[in-house]
Amino acid sequence: MHNTIATYLFPVLRLVALLLTLSSTAGAGQLPVYRVLSEGGTPSYLVGTMHSEDPRVLARLAHLTPLIEKVDTVVIEMVPDAVALLAVAAATLLPVDQNLRGVVGEAGYWALRDAAEERGIPEAVLNRLKPWAAAVTLGMPPAKTGRFLDMEIYLAAQQRGRPVVGLETPAEQLALFDDMPTALALALLDDTVKNAAQQPKQLEELTEAYLQGDPDLLYRTARAQYAKMPPALVQWYTGQVIEQRNARMLERLAPRLAAEAVLVAVGAMHLGGDTGLVAGLEQLGYRVEPWSEMSVR
Repeated sequence: MHNTIATYLFPVLRLVALLLTLSSTAGAGQLPVYRVLSEGGTPSYLVGTMHSEDPRVLARLAHLTPLIEKVDTVVIEMVPDAVALLAVAAATLLPVDQNLRGVVGEAGYWALRDAAEERGIPEAVLNRLKPWAAAVTLGMPPAKTGRFLDMEIYLAAQQRGRPVVGLETPAEQLALFDDMPTALALALLDDTVKNAAQQPKQLEELTEAYLQGDPDLLYRTARAQYAKMPPALVQWYTGQVIEQRNARMLERLAPRLAAEAVLVAVGAMHLGGDTGLVAGLEQLGYRVEPWSEMSVR
């Protein structure tokens, strides 16, 4: 369970389904990467990641290592140190005097247990999870290695002696879910179980969009998928998981971009749209332009 939860919290949920191990026909694509320019400043870089163990996604790391070597600091969503991973694992569990069976009721729990058995999740683990954590665990592909693109960027930066800082703390990310009303968390869990059969198709669509290197396409694809969820969940996801976090990330990025050259790597869903980081940086006066290996460096 520890690897599953750790992989999950970089950062988010079946709702965007950025975790995948599926095949795709888009293997010839590229990462969504932008060069961030200011008047007289050294270029920084903004990278959209996919929280994935897919080998074709991980292969894109080779395109990022030259950029890591160009910058002073690497910025990611949350630093995956031991303290963070322990905090995440502990936060998924119900209090010792509660269990999931008691929270969801008998009828709902048996459906969850059947879904967990199909995924190889022991009932002893399932019954200890909070509703939102059960939804996340059931709604994503099983973690096999725990090595996903965000983690590889973190390790590559360390190997090259670049400081790595996080835009969010474990407490801030966990609060998104722990602050969910119980009824909303139960609705998320119910929707996850009911729509489990659609997950492979959705993940393939998102993989193809991601590997085309177009965060706006990915943003539109994901929005079309989660728009089918109950309206209360769509409102929570849009407001809390995307827009609120985008604003927080932008606020914390601004002074660092003004002070030094950085490579910023965050989930690609945070780049596109009117409230995304690309639009936000442009509003702050930066020139944000697509970067590729063919760009002038």
